[in-house]
Amino acid sequence: MPEAHESAKANVRMAEILDSAAKFFYTKGYHATSIEDVARDVGMLKGSLYYYIKSKEDLLYGLLLDVMEQGTGGVEKALEGVKDPVERLEKGIEQHVEHIIRNQVRVGLFLHEFNSLSGRRRQRVQESLKKYQKIFTGIIKDGQASGVFISGDPDLLVNAILGMCNWIYRWYHQKNSPKLEVVEKTFVGLIMGGIVKRER
Repeated sequence: MPEAHESAKANVRMAEILDSAAKFFYTKGYHATSIEDVARDVGMLKGSLYYYIKSKEDLLYGLLLDVMEQGTGGVEKALEGVKDPVERLEKGIEQHVEHIIRNQVRVGLFLHEFNSLSGRRRQRVQESLKKYQKIFTGIIKDGQASGVFISGDPDLLVNAILGMCNWIYRWYHQKNSPKLEVVEKTFVGLIMGGIVKRER
């Protein structure tokens, strides 16, 4: 099946291009990176790169949307079958931390280059972000309704929780930072200690 083979090759090549773009956007910044940088890095001519994309923004959009959708899918899977709000929030935080650590460059790219997207693309990624945040907001509301979480604006609490975790991308280093499990346990302990009512 030659068509399937060519499609698979194109997918692999596109993955290489996205990896390269993510690296340059993260280290140099989106606006300072050129299509030539990416093409040279993956061993292609600039013109050949346009076989896969129409513009540099295609690369940024693809990277940011993908990292958000992967994050959402990971949290949804981690929460399957879990009913208790406390356990749901713990598992959600663990998955959020893991997603940041395993996708450090792309998460950092999202946090710093989101505003570089234009119009509809920015709106589409924003919608994906809202969907992700809504999962956590729902958990907070359920916990508050059942009396296990402190009172407070659910959106504000979620922004505080996710914001605290998001900064991991800046300081985490594979070689000399604590293991993933230790980071997860530490952040879950800090956050749950602040949001679960003491009398519970």
